Amino acid sequence: MDTVELIKILLEYKPSDILRERKEELSELIPEFKACFNFDQKSKWHTYDVFEHILHVVDNVDNTPVLRVAALFHDIAKPIVYEEDRFGVGHFPNHWTKSAEIFNEFAFSHNLDNRLIEKVNKIIMFHDLNFGRLTEDEEKAIVDAFTEEEIELLFKFKKADLLAQNEEYYYLLDDYKKQEENILSKYERSSYEKYHI
Repeated sequence: MDTVELIKILLEYKPSDILRERKEELSELIPEFKACFNFDQKSKWHTYDVFEHILHVVDNVDNTPVLRVAALFHDIAKPIVYEEDRFGVGHFPNHWTKSAEIFNEFAFSHNLDNRLIEKVNKIIMFHDLNFGRLTEDEEKAIVDAFTEEEIELLFKFKKADLLAQNEEYYYLLDDYKKQEENILSKYERSSYEKYHI
């Protein structure tokens, strides 16, 4: 498996079947995947191991290169940063930062498109962000850093990620919808203020 074939697989209707079948080849191309196989997350949020969770997110997101590549890499660093608390519960502090580093190393060494790299990075870095807890200044920083299209992509991703977790938490989809509407409304206000001051 090479990068061209990997992207081709990712754009299939259901990539998980192929990636599961060819996981050894995948881990030869991206060695960090080996640690993801059968890695128990030990978390009430997750019913799948890290690799299976990633595959479910890959299937869940829209069939676009940005979303599928982001899905493939978003949690790849979880085994590397894993910590277990005294109750035996698993935690993955800053796994998004390390996952983005792994993606960037891969992307630059395999000459992926710069625009794709930029968009994938944003999704990986912010996929776990709780938009419901942002201050006004933090919301403004997000509006400055993301285009409206990128926010819509991020929320598509967040929903797909949630649907690959414990179904007990699917009720959060309603919260995600409100959070997305809230942050998108800031763009309308920002645009209005820009031209009416």
